[in-house]
Amino acid sequence: MNVKFALRCGVAAASLVAGSVDAATINLVDLGGVTGSQAEQGFRVAANYWGSLFTNNVTINLGVRFAPLDPGIIGSTGSKRLDYTVANWETRINATKSNSAVDRNIVLPTLTGGGASFITNGTADDGNDDTGVQFYNDAATTSSRVLYLNSSVVKAIGGSAGSNTCTLASNANCDGRVTFSSNFNFDFNPGDGVTPGTFDFIGVAIHEIGHALGFVSGVDFLDYYGYPDGPGAGALGYSLNDTSIFSALDLFRYSNDPNGLAPGAGPTLDLSVGGTRYFSIDGGATALFGNTFSTGSYNGDGRQVSHWKDASGANACGPQLGIMDPTFCFGQTGVVTGLDLAAFDAIGWNLSANALTYRDFSTTKILRQYLGTTVPEPGTWALMIAGFAFVGAAMRRQTARVSFAV
Repeated sequence: MNVKFALRCGVAAASLVAGSVDAATINLVDLGGVTGSQAEQGFRVAANYWGSLFTNNVTINLGVRFAPLDPGIIGSTGSKRLDYTVANWETRINATKSNSAVDRNIVLPTLTGGGASFITNGTADDGNDDTGVQFYNDAATTSSRVLYLNSSVVKAIGGSAGSNTCTLASNANCDGRVTFSSNFNFDFNPGDGVTPGTFDFIGVAIHEIGHALGFVSGVDFLDYYGYPDGPGAGALGYSLNDTSIFSALDLFRYSNDPNGLAPGAGPTLDLSVGGTRYFSIDGGATALFGNTFSTGSYNGDGRQVSHWKDASGANACGPQLGIMDPTFCFGQTGVVTGLDLAAFDAIGWNLSANALTYRDFSTTKILRQYLGTTVPEPGTWALMIAGFAFVGAAMRRQTARVSFAV
């Protein structure tokens, strides 16, 4: 039997020195249990990988922690988010996008009065979805006009994200806070394969940092708060449709409108819980690389919406749609795919790689990218990791270098 463990996106001083003007700087701050551990090494690799991919000249501050989490949860991420109008996001996307294949062909939602139109779930003023029905939101509510946008994405598109301070004492100002569960056994060097009975730390770290960089969905709020079966039902006291909850990624979440709620025929933005939803960069005409999203922990398929659809059955621990899959298995090597990168390209990040022709990149390859063609044995791993940023700078035109301390 395949045993899978979930990755979670929260619904809730040292620095990197950029190796190029056109590179993202990822600043790591120890919020507990990381400095001097193998977890520190893993976080460095994951941060450097993302830094090497992004050409946006911004600084992202991440708090990292190694501590117990709930049973069955490997890692969890909370993100700083801001109210940001859909209209301003689209303006900034158009002003800052690159000449990538994704950005050249991307279709953004057509706005009416500054708002996007989409299918969603109706919620009453008490915060509950009393009927469980879907409706077509014709740019008529606050949630259609204002995004709850990750501060990291605001920075990526050239906006102001408020305080840039990220310390143990003021970690609410961190762009993200990533915690790994110390209850699990991790393999910190997947270069020689992931040891049975352990998890690929670097793969999980790349995944969790990905949430802090904007791979989130407001549909998780609907699933949690907006249904009688959600554990947060009745806790808000206001309608989720009249506040900002949706992310930039949600503006590429489509369905084929099986209930015919949207005017006309064809696909539509669909920000409701459950059903078949997919990521599309061409206005819903196609699901990029044949993808689908997860549909909800409580009222969907059992997985958080802020992920690709989980593999199941005989393939449960086999190839995934991407690193942003919701689960990891023992002994499974993490793999970043072009689908993952296209999502980040779409929401506001600019890439040093072509997402549409990107060859799947495993954590083994990621180590080789930075450490050379021969992956070191575990005994030399700890000695070499401190210098990998300098090797990486020599191997790639655009990269970032990491130093880490409390």
